[in-house]
Amino acid sequence: MRKKLALLGLVGILVLGIMFGGVALAAEYQFTFLTHAGEENSFWAAVYRGAQDAADQLGVDFVMIRVKEEGDLAAQLTNFKTTLAQKPDGIITTIPDPVMFDEVIQEAIDMGIPVICSNTDDPEGAEGNARLSYIGQDLEQAGYFLAKELTKDVPEGEKYHFVVSVGGPGLVWAEQRAKGITTYLEEAGHTYERLDTTMKMDVAQSRIQAYLQSHPETKGVITVEYNHASAAKAAKNLGYEPGELLIGGFDLIPEVLAEIKSGYINLTIDQQPYLQGYLPVIQLCLMKEYALSAWDVNTGNAVVDASNVDRVLELSQKRVR
Repeated sequence: MRKKLALLGLVGILVLGIMFGGVALAAEYQFTFLTHAGEENSFWAAVYRGAQDAADQLGVDFVMIRVKEEGDLAAQLTNFKTTLAQKPDGIITTIPDPVMFDEVIQEAIDMGIPVICSNTDDPEGAEGNARLSYIGQDLEQAGYFLAKELTKDVPEGEKYHFVVSVGGPGLVWAEQRAKGITTYLEEAGHTYERLDTTMKMDVAQSRIQAYLQSHPETKGVITVEYNHASAAKAAKNLGYEPGELLIGGFDLIPEVLAEIKSGYINLTIDQQPYLQGYLPVIQLCLMKEYALSAWDVNTGNAVVDASNVDRVLELSQKRVR
C-alpha cells in the first residue's frame, strides 16, 4: 500500500509540474481519440472538454474523431486504421466490441504507438486486448451499484418488478451494466424484464411507455444509459406522479438533469466523463516524456439526485460534469 501511495504521489507531482510549468515537455506530441459515440451524443462534450483541457495545459496536439451515427463500429474501425496510417504519438480509444478492435490495437502497439482505452473496455481487460490501460467506470460494478442505490428505500420484505432498458444491446458497455443491474435485482429478490430499446430517446420512450401500459405491476425503470429521461417522459404521459415509479440510469445529459429536478428521476450515476478525457492525455504525456507505464483508473460512481442536482447542472453547462 505504501509503495502504491508513493507511486501515486510521484505521478501527482509530475502531473502538477507539467500542468503549471514546472516541467517542460521536450517535444510536442500528437494524440488522437477514437470513439463509437455519434456526433449528436452530448455526453461526449465533457470527455472532449477534459481531453482538450489537458492538451492545452501540456501544449500537445489533440483531435477527437467521432462516428456520424451512434454505435457505428465499422466506421470507428475504419477511423482507427486511417489514424494508424498517420502515425500519431498516441491513441486513445473506446473498445465497444469484445473482438473487433483486437487486431488493430495490437498493430498500433507493434508500431510503437501506445494505446489507452477510455470509457468502454474489453470485457476481459488486458487479458482480452493489448491496450495498455483502461480509464473509465467499472461498468458491471456500476450497474450493481445503481440498482442497489435506487432500491435502498424499498420497504423491507417488499419485492418490486422492474423493467431494465438496454439501449445498446450487444455492445460491451451496455451488456456489462445490464449484468450488474440484473445481478443485484436477483440477489435482492426483485423481478425484472429486459427491454432492448435504442439510443434514440424518442424510440426508447415509446417502447418503455408501451411496456408500462401492458405491465401495470411495474414499480421502476432502470436504464443502462440515459434513457431514464425517456422513462420519465413516458411516466408523465401515463399519468404517474413524481416518485411513483423508481427511475434511475446513467450520465448527465440535460434531459436527465431536468427530470431529476422535476422529481420523476430518482437518481443518475455519473461516470465522470471529464476524467475519461483528461487522464488519458496526461498518461500518454507521462509515458512519452518519462517512460512511465500506464495504469488503470476507475472514474467512479458519482450519485446525482435532488440533493446536488443544481450544483451539477451548473458544472454540466461548463462541460465539466
